[in-house]
Amino acid sequence: MAAALEDFRALLAGRPDDAEALQFLGLAAFAEGAFADAAARFRQALDAAADDPGLWFNLATALEMSDDADAAIDAYLQSLARNPNDAMCALFAGAALHKAGRRAEALQTWSLGDDANHMLRQAKDAEGLDPAVRARSQLADDALRGFFTDMHKRAVDAAEAELAASGDAARPDVSRIAGAVWVQTHDAPVSFNTLMQEPTVFYVPALRPVSIADNNEFAWAKPLEARADEIRAEFLNAATAHDYMRPYVPANASAPTWRTLRGSLSWSSMHIFDGAAPTAFTKLFPKTIDALSQADLLRTLGNPVEVFFSVLKPGAHIPPHFGVANNRLTVHLPLIVPENCAIRVGEDIHEWREGELFAFDDSFEHEAWNRGQSDRVVLIFETHHPDLTAAERVAIEHAFDARKAWLNERAFPQAQDQARIQ
Repeated sequence: MAAALEDFRALLAGRPDDAEALQFLGLAAFAEGAFADAAARFRQALDAAADDPGLWFNLATALEMSDDADAAIDAYLQSLARNPNDAMCALFAGAALHKAGRRAEALQTWSLGDDANHMLRQAKDAEGLDPAVRARSQLADDALRGFFTDMHKRAVDAAEAELAASGDAARPDVSRIAGAVWVQTHDAPVSFNTLMQEPTVFYVPALRPVSIADNNEFAWAKPLEARADEIRAEFLNAATAHDYMRPYVPANASAPTWRTLRGSLSWSSMHIFDGAAPTAFTKLFPKTIDALSQADLLRTLGNPVEVFFSVLKPGAHIPPHFGVANNRLTVHLPLIVPENCAIRVGEDIHEWREGELFAFDDSFEHEAWNRGQSDRVVLIFETHHPDLTAAERVAIEHAFDARKAWLNERAFPQAQDQARIQ
């Protein structure tokens, strides 16, 4: 280290603006606790490499250790502006914002950083990490959990008040939805009441578990089944004329569950609606859309949340996994089903039959396989859990809309004063 310091100092004698040498000397000063000297070196380095996000981060940490909180925050934000996917910087920036009383900005910063890398909230549990990192991770996780849990409560309360104000009936009972939890961000431990049922996102504990539904619960089942031939014909026409199938599991899916299916057409899809938005393929399926208009589809802003054709090729296997929520059922309308083709939901195995509706709660562990000789094709959409009341549906919609609106509006704060970090 001593020899390296001498070498870099000698280098600076001839090249006083060498960013690498300045950064090394800044890091050495930081390690010795000379935080003001470190900040000075990092500032000098930034004169030559102003777009280096790592330099901005180093400057920010030195400023924070020098108790110059406002300047540190602005330096962190300069770093994030240059590399918004730096979860570590987002973690530190959020903690500095939180300490400065800028709680709303801290929450947005942490949440965006967590999107980039979930270690932002998980680092608290990694025993080998720097205690300073783990402490900030714990702070971020606690704050986000408290925020999202309170958001759910406020959304359900607002729905209850609106429903009460809009009618002459007594205040509606939405207590089951008030007791729902967002699994990944709830502010208390989450346990599941039913064996093999573990929704990954949203869970209503008081809702009756329905692993596989009885089609008689859906008045629209028979009319939709009666139009299976029309829907199959539309799909075959589109599939023959266009190359529209895409891997259902994207190539960048990180979960180990999807290792064998990442970016593979072994399980592919053609979406008519995706995230409640029409797709480029919607216009190809007028009869399918008309047939679905009779069904109780899960909708937002008037559009179905999701409708797509799913193709499973011979030999393909969808591994066991859990769906996102138990307030909805996944509905399959099988269109083409070879032999030796089935799905397991919980402990029950079901073989699809062409034209016969199959509805199940995908928050139960499930898997599917095609051991036949040709493609399996089903139309898939989502419907409400049959036990939900109209008021409960409204309350759930409020809760999802509130969360979605906040997530869509997130942004990193902008640095407020460039001069104070010069």
